[in-house]
Amino acid sequence: MDLYHLKTFFVLAKEKNFTQAARRLFVTQSAVSHAIKKLESSIDTPLFIRQGKTMDLTPAGHILFRSCEKIFYEIEKSDQEISTYRKKALVTIRIGSTVEFGASILINHIKPFLDTHPEIHLDFYLSADLEIPLLRDEVDLIIDCVAHELPSIERIYLFQEQYVTIAAPDFLERHQISGIDDLAQVNILSSDKHLAWWRNFITAIPEDKRSCLKNVVQINHIRGIINAAMSGLGIGFVPKYTVIRELEEKSLVDPFPQIQPNADHFNIFIKKEKLEFIKNKALINYLTQIKPSEFGVG
Repeated sequence: MDLYHLKTFFVLAKEKNFTQAARRLFVTQSAVSHAIKKLESSIDTPLFIRQGKTMDLTPAGHILFRSCEKIFYEIEKSDQEISTYRKKALVTIRIGSTVEFGASILINHIKPFLDTHPEIHLDFYLSADLEIPLLRDEVDLIIDCVAHELPSIERIYLFQEQYVTIAAPDFLERHQISGIDDLAQVNILSSDKHLAWWRNFITAIPEDKRSCLKNVVQINHIRGIINAAMSGLGIGFVPKYTVIRELEEKSLVDPFPQIQPNADHFNIFIKKEKLEFIKNKALINYLTQIKPSEFGVG
């Protein structure tokens, strides 16, 4: 089996789309199609099931895909180890993270790692949807508060993320907010209309009080929720680390300090095969040794 054909198959198996696979391989769509036909011909076995615009792997395709994972991860691992003998060794880690954590915390704390490891180059992918890029090897590892329970993925605990309700002091005074029931008369700032974003607050209050969260203003960005709360548009709910400065300056306050919302757990998620890469071990070791207080979390 030709290594180029295997690489083409590996990428197409992850993308399940000829156009996207061609884009990732920097070749034409016909080149991808030709490589797959040559590979299937060489082993005399179909690897893909094509039904209209959708495609999936055949049983033989699944077997070959698992082998390709091992082959190309070993090649990448060897390339990394060999790079230490080059005069200008430089290896890349593509790290995925949630938008707010990546932009406000991770990037601000990563320089000491890069100073210690000049042989490593970091690229950042900030998004709310991280699982697919991880599975497609578009990133090497991700930091997320969403659980990714997959057999091929390893989870490494980082810290516990605390949440807080926020509002401008004059907003609370103007609307005379003194208890949970008063939420019924004001806007609730949420990243979604169904209040899934507020789940850690909702599950921390009595069930008969939960119906008071009804006037929802959707803002699909944490910084937008923070700015809206500061502008007096309503009451928001955000990770505490995102508003430490505003809480200290009292431009925002917690209207319900007696309520302790449930916490989420931030974890590193990485494919088990990639745990053996020296570069990934170094980054994971650095991240897990940072104290939560340095990240501004509990």
